Amino acid sequence: MKRIFVSIMVGAAIWIAAPAFAQVKPAAYLHNLHSHNDYTRNHPFAMAYGLGFGSIEVDLFLKDGELFVAHEYEEIAADKTFDRLYLKPILEAFANSSDGFLYPQNGQLQLLVDPKADGDGVLKVLTEKIKPYRDLFDSKNNPKAVKIVVSGNRPQPDEFRSYDEIFFFDGELNKMYTDAQLERIGLFSAPFPRFSEWNGLGRLTYQDSIKVKTTVDSVHRLGKKIRFWAAPDTKTTWYEWLKIGVDYINTDQPMAAAEFMRAYTKNSYHNEVFYQPYMPRRTEKTAERPKNIILLISDGAGLSQLWAAAMANRGQLNVLNMPYTGYLFTGSTDNYHTDSAAGGSALATGVKTRNRYIGVDTTGHPVSNIPDQIAQQGMVSGIVSNDRITGATPSAFYAHVRERGMTDSIAEQLLDSKLSLMVGGEHRVFAEADSSLMKGLRAKNVEVVRGVEHIMRSQSDRLLVFAQDQVDREWDKLRDNQNGTQTGYRLIENAFQPAVSFLEEKGADKGFFLMVEGAKIDGGGHSNSLPFTITEYLSFDRMVGQALQYADINGETLVIVTSDHETGGLVLLDADKHNGHVVGNFATTDHTGIPVPLMAYGPGADLFQGFLDNTDIAKRIYQVLNLSVE
Repeated sequence: MKRIFVSIMVGAAIWIAAPAFAQVKPAAYLHNLHSHNDYTRNHPFAMAYGLGFGSIEVDLFLKDGELFVAHEYEEIAADKTFDRLYLKPILEAFANSSDGFLYPQNGQLQLLVDPKADGDGVLKVLTEKIKPYRDLFDSKNNPKAVKIVVSGNRPQPDEFRSYDEIFFFDGELNKMYTDAQLERIGLFSAPFPRFSEWNGLGRLTYQDSIKVKTTVDSVHRLGKKIRFWAAPDTKTTWYEWLKIGVDYINTDQPMAAAEFMRAYTKNSYHNEVFYQPYMPRRTEKTAERPKNIILLISDGAGLSQLWAAAMANRGQLNVLNMPYTGYLFTGSTDNYHTDSAAGGSALATGVKTRNRYIGVDTTGHPVSNIPDQIAQQGMVSGIVSNDRITGATPSAFYAHVRERGMTDSIAEQLLDSKLSLMVGGEHRVFAEADSSLMKGLRAKNVEVVRGVEHIMRSQSDRLLVFAQDQVDREWDKLRDNQNGTQTGYRLIENAFQPAVSFLEEKGADKGFFLMVEGAKIDGGGHSNSLPFTITEYLSFDRMVGQALQYADINGETLVIVTSDHETGGLVLLDADKHNGHVVGNFATTDHTGIPVPLMAYGPGADLFQGFLDNTDIAKRIYQVLNLSVE
């Protein structure tokens, strides 16, 4: 008779390859959880079932012909019977199911029955208790049924056939099973200390990870599932087990584990499309001072967002190739946490202000912005944003209001701004062709078009372009969210070259200033979506590559990259740059006061390094242009 042997494989064979980490389907995350010591909860079964756990453990003792739920015989209490704590709630759950399944998407519940003594006696009584509802526990023939797996004091393999086929059994590694016996194995459970002394902090050693992964793979090759008991119960362990492919994750922290798994789709990202960053020449400056300034703002991106994107792109980004680096403090005058209005205004004017203020000081008086100042020496300016053109950051470069919500007033100030090119999303205030605003734009000889393809065709001195991404702001609405990849048209990547060409022509004699905002990185932080955050930053970084390449070709252009603030308090928990896999966690859905990265390249770049205040950006732009500003 053929027997199957599952080996732990702790010998030389474990060195053949590094782990090929499994990809877990999003729907499986909560279902991967196993409620260990479930009877200790205030609401046994109900809590784990309500949270969506795929497996629940029931420790049983037989006493006076009744099944009691307890871990030790001394803990037996009259009210803690199997009938009351598990059988009745399970039957009620079936009764309340609309389609007969206990979980959405045809999800099945596993009940891990652990007889603590007299296994045969426990199973005989359990058989009788279940008999009236046998179909609801016959998972072999009914896909909606609860799957019962017997662990603990279980029968020997050659005794499996003596028990009702509704019972499956917990397999043991290093034990021989015939084909028929293997059919009755519901999963394999293994004591984790046999593999490692890891306490769930830091990482498994390379050798231990190979042992664990090899064992998991050997069980999966048999078409079975696996769990480890006596394993660490930490957040690090949970995502390590998901990465390795452990099917059921023991936990005594049901609420925390469920919260982690529920957010795992939004807290993890696996990139499949990589790009090679542009490598700047880093030659000696061809000009002592720049003729052109390109300021690129990654809204909501701190160092963690930048580094998460780097790990997703095999450790490479265009911004990482910029030789001058530093950090910006972003706080506003009235709060440690700035909003985009105050943060954008500090970058655009060199003056700190209150949150929600745009282009004014703390008293509400207007202050000049970069386009206003450089126009005095004949330079032209433009802004590009994948936010609305009236958004907080782009409007900081032309508007002066005490409240960022004053959209009508903000839009009206485009009329008298010094901007030659304005590219961004449309707001309702521009919708009426015969409105006073639209008439005013025409009177000021501002050409209004829709679509960046019109930029190169325009012969106007001032151009307002309404355009938007073909990807959505909210993660739940992404057009292609199977792996977090957005494949639609991206405004800032497509608008950069036309915008530069337009301004280069208009500012042929004196030069130009261009601000480009990657606004939607901020949306990833607010929605606590790591896939959204990373894909938006990668899009921003590809645009940075275009700017660096232009700077090398032009030789008179300074490129500055920074952020207005950090959003989400992102912490990276794990990453594998070789396959583009990143796991993180967010501390908040709001802005934080974490300093943001600063990078620069080109003539004058040495002024943009070290630890600076966000107001220093405008001030040093004026300095590098030799422009005196009061």
